[in-house]
Amino acid sequence: MQNDFLQKFISQASKENELKIAQEKRKKHFQELGRKGGLKTKENKKLDKVISIRMTNSEYETLIQKQEKYPLKLSTYIRNVLFEKELKINEFQTDEVLLQYGNHFKKITNLLRNREWNVFENKKEIIVRIENLIELIHQYLYSKIQKNE
Repeated sequence: MQNDFLQKFISQASKENELKIAQEKRKKHFQELGRKGGLKTKENKKLDKVISIRMTNSEYETLIQKQEKYPLKLSTYIRNVLFEKELKINEFQTDEVLLQYGNHFKKITNLLRNREWNVFENKKEIIVRIENLIELIHQYLYSKIQKNE
């Protein structure tokens, strides 16, 4: 009888131990999945090499003056100049102005289409000209995008 009780106790203890081990394995499995899962990280080139150079105060001042024309950090500016990448930052400012003009012209056409503006005799002609102008602006901007690609 004690032998039966001892065997049952040992088998119950071993089952409980197996369940604990199984739960730990399951927990570790999902921890590993959590480490591996999620969004893929972007594979960008890490800037891990550092180069230091010496220059005179006048060279440094001219470099700073040239860099201040662009909204870039000094290291990014130097890297772009060194590898002869194009600095087209001010170009986008003109594009933004053109887009703002296009938006304003669209607002004007919407106002002219309103019933309150029936005072103008040549209202339709004005709307057609404004729409042509908006189309020209969009064609110009899209042609610039296609040239860059």
